[in-house]
Amino acid sequence: MSRFEIRDKFYLDGKPFKVISGSIHYFRTVPEYWQDRLEKLVNIGCNTVETYIPWNFHETEKGNFNWNGMHDICRFIELADKLGLYMIIRPSPYICSEWEFGGLPAWLLKDRAMRLRCSYKPYLNAVDSYYSVLMPKLAPYQIDNGGNIIMMQIENEYGYYGNDTSYLEFLRDTMRKYGITVPFVTSDGPWSEFVFKSGMVDGALPTGNFGSSAKWQFGEMRRFIGEDKPLMCMEFWNGWFDVWGEEHNITAPEKAAQELDILLKNGSMNFYMFEGGTNFGFMSGKNNEKKTGIVTSYDYDAPLTEDGRITEKYEKCKEVISRYTDINEVPLTTQIRRLEYGEIRCTAKT
Repeated sequence: MSRFEIRDKFYLDGKPFKVISGSIHYFRTVPEYWQDRLEKLVNIGCNTVETYIPWNFHETEKGNFNWNGMHDICRFIELADKLGLYMIIRPSPYICSEWEFGGLPAWLLKDRAMRLRCSYKPYLNAVDSYYSVLMPKLAPYQIDNGGNIIMMQIENEYGYYGNDTSYLEFLRDTMRKYGITVPFVTSDGPWSEFVFKSGMVDGALPTGNFGSSAKWQFGEMRRFIGEDKPLMCMEFWNGWFDVWGEEHNITAPEKAAQELDILLKNGSMNFYMFEGGTNFGFMSGKNNEKKTGIVTSYDYDAPLTEDGRITEKYEKCKEVISRYTDINEVPLTTQIRRLEYGEIRCTAKT
């Protein structure tokens, strides 16, 4: 069995390992295209793929779970493993991700006194029940069980929401209780010491989420976590999401590549996103009170477009990655065809 460790650096089987990862959300891409997106992740030079797991995507009604078709997270993990990709899983009850209710199931609100993302006992009981089903499905795929999962995240940008450390400890301990043995991480914005430290918990490596000023952001993280831990940008925002009524957000390929070079020179990183995909089924969320809803497309101006096409940003980032690792490309096995559906006119609205 292999072993992944977090010490002063990341170590895989005792040797230093630089995590070069990309976010692909299985729930935003139809299963027929999972392998195509993963092959293109390999070909840009990444060794790892990251995904959230949205609670409300799998348990739409309390106690009624769906793990089939597009919901088959195990098949996604196995496809990644077949291509030699390691995995970072972010299975926290709340994921944000511009997803409906941040991934929390709406049925939680049947309790009129419900308090979310804290040590409110009915909420903790619901999380425990969910994890008792989810974690045993993931546990066999951990690297120390012969699989490819190397890290899991506790909560998500929790420092922006609260500072209930006992809640974070509950999540950590519950995941361990149900068989999770790989290292844990947290992720928060390094530009605020209060926010960053509020999301930290013993037994988890703090990582950062940001899209620019990489050298300064890593410098701030170093102040907060000390000199004896590795630096990682868990969400390298190489693009951004779109909201209704505004222009499509674009980050220049040259700028993304420049920031990527700084990240890889100083630590590890995860593209957020590598391919954004689509918010199917009205699952696009809302970012804050000042913004309108997120659009159906989650293109994110990522290195791969919403429909999986390679971009200039992909090519420039690939050139940067090639400075830090050998890239062993694989053949693309999925036939991708773009179709012209013509013009659709809106004749009425309600």
